[in-house]
Amino acid sequence: MKTIITFLFLIVPFFGLFAQNSTPLPEAEFEVHRAQIAGQSFDSKRLIKAKELSDAQYLQVGQIEAIIKGFSLESNKLEYAQYAYSTTLDAENYPDLMPLFRLSTSKEGLKNFLAKREIPVVPKAVEKEVTETGEVVKTESTTTVKTTTGPSPMDDKSFAAAKRSASEESFESSKLRRVKQISDANYLLSSQVKELVELLSFESSKLDYAQYAYEKTYDQANYDIAKEGLKHSKSKETLTAFLKDKPVKEYKVEEEVIKKKITATSTTSSTTTKTAMGYGDFINAKNKITSQTSDAKKLEEAQAITDKNNLSTEQVKAIIEIFLFEDNRMKYAKYAYPKTTDQANYTVVKDALEKENHKLLEDYIKNINKKAAEKTLATGPSELSSEDFEALKQKLKGLALESHRLERAKTIVDRSKVSAMQVKQINELFELEETRLSFAQYAYTKTLNPEDYEIVRNSLNKSTSKYTLDRFIKEKTK
Repeated sequence: MKTIITFLFLIVPFFGLFAQNSTPLPEAEFEVHRAQIAGQSFDSKRLIKAKELSDAQYLQVGQIEAIIKGFSLESNKLEYAQYAYSTTLDAENYPDLMPLFRLSTSKEGLKNFLAKREIPVVPKAVEKEVTETGEVVKTESTTTVKTTTGPSPMDDKSFAAAKRSASEESFESSKLRRVKQISDANYLLSSQVKELVELLSFESSKLDYAQYAYEKTYDQANYDIAKEGLKHSKSKETLTAFLKDKPVKEYKVEEEVIKKKITATSTTSSTTTKTAMGYGDFINAKNKITSQTSDAKKLEEAQAITDKNNLSTEQVKAIIEIFLFEDNRMKYAKYAYPKTTDQANYTVVKDALEKENHKLLEDYIKNINKKAAEKTLATGPSELSSEDFEALKQKLKGLALESHRLERAKTIVDRSKVSAMQVKQINELFELEETRLSFAQYAYTKTLNPEDYEIVRNSLNKSTSKYTLDRFIKEKTK
């Protein structure tokens, strides 16, 4: 009996959960953790401490390397390298760990492990808004937008990766710890909770997790679905009693009429609010770019991601450093400038290029800024705000006929000032190539930055369409 009680005291700490932090661990703080791990008296204890750190904190490969160097046994080095993979921020650099292993069997073991794994999905971090202000003259109009109160549920792709990570745990205690960490870091649907409950083997673990996960469940009103993951009627009754006094939260999509301030004719800068891509989303996007098989495909993927998101200069620089060829680095530096939240800091991006390209990028930016200023003075209104543009795009998507969609799109550019990026996004809503070409030609003279129309050209699929658009633009610029 005494032995059993002692054993229970030993395993209880494993059930103490920490919400995994996907924010990079500062080097000074990491060094404290590394020293604690290295200070353990036995290699087995170092391994336990290292795993505890990976459970609580996403680490960079360089930090994982520093921890592995503290192990004496080759087997422990390999075990930790495999364990830490699912909570790695820059998994594309994981092959850098190979030289740490002396035995070819260990190197082959890690190589085979990585070949069977997808790049881990990093949990989303809170996004920060960057606001640029200036004196403007405004008029008010109203628009109706749909907003969702509260958080968003975990998407299918991220959940599949997280579930796979939990299923790979060898012990029930480790598996329970991992599924709780998934709930700590995300809001789950009741159906997703049910799937994780079913991963567990012991009924006591299933009930423990079903109770634990309720607080971070997105659709608590549907929690009967999660209950189906329990096998025994007694467990279901216990869960029902547990939920009896728990409040049921609902996150609803609401329609809200918002007053929008539209910039009227003015010689000063307009007020815009841009949100840089969230940290977790950016890491996932960067991994997606890195996974492409050629430099050209990496550039295409980077441009596609930039079309849909705003980036900080540091994020643009990080993407540029993925490219092998300087030509592609320069192309992306130009492409990303209009979608950068802190353009005043674009020197950070310039420093990632070879010196002979510094002046070329500076001249390109000056030319864009000059033409944008001239366009503002000549035409008055600034670029259609992102919120109004998204609302108009939704209306376009709701039209069943391609011809009706084209007419509505033409009306948008007749009444509003749109950027080349916005023209491209509208063009991608059309299914027929001839419609895309027709709209690209129609919108050219009404675009705020026609010098960037290469963006629109890329939305055409056929080389003949691109050639026709090139000829059209050449005629217009004579």
